[in-house]
Amino acid sequence: MLTMTHTKVTATCLAAGAILVLLGCKDIPLLPKWNADEKVPLASQKITVSPPFPSGVTVPNGTSQNVSFPAQSQTVDGLVSQILQPGLVAGTIVSVITKSATVTINGNDTLFIAATQADLTNALAQRIVVPLTITAANTKDSTQAAITAGGLTMLQNVANAGNGSLWIQMRGQATCVNAAGCTFTNGDSVGVRLTLLATVPISR
Repeated sequence: MLTMTHTKVTATCLAAGAILVLLGCKDIPLLPKWNADEKVPLASQKITVSPPFPSGVTVPNGTSQNVSFPAQSQTVDGLVSQILQPGLVAGTIVSVITKSATVTINGNDTLFIAATQADLTNALAQRIVVPLTITAANTKDSTQAAITAGGLTMLQNVANAGNGSLWIQMRGQATCVNAAGCTFTNGDSVGVRLTLLATVPISR
């Protein structure tokens, strides 16, 4: 009985050793593929409410004016450049608009992101176009818009150029919605903060 048990144990050990040797000759199984969502802050801007509305002058309810940020550039380097390398699965632009409660305006605006300043106003250029809405009763409004495949390619081309820059501008219209009219000061402004949400493959 002792001999049989010893034989069985020996056979089992030999078999286990053979399996380990075989496994040692095999490649390590591939790691599973998964994606990670990365958040990258982009340039932030402020638009002064006065002008376009005259400072210290009460404008009637319903008065509308065209508004625009000066075009602003942001160098694509460091973390932003790393995130924008080829292989992105998807991307989203999140915009947060903030203003004081005394700025009683509604806004229908559009945010443009492009590779050059000229492309900001070129409808034929590959741009990222994000519609924005400002609500008079809110001190903060947010919008999330998916980036098209063409928009992702534009971002990646800027990143791969080496110290390239993105250009950002918001244009649109603001309307006074206060029954008593709206009076603005030189300090009144609307701010926009942008964040790029990129889905990046971790293992391929």
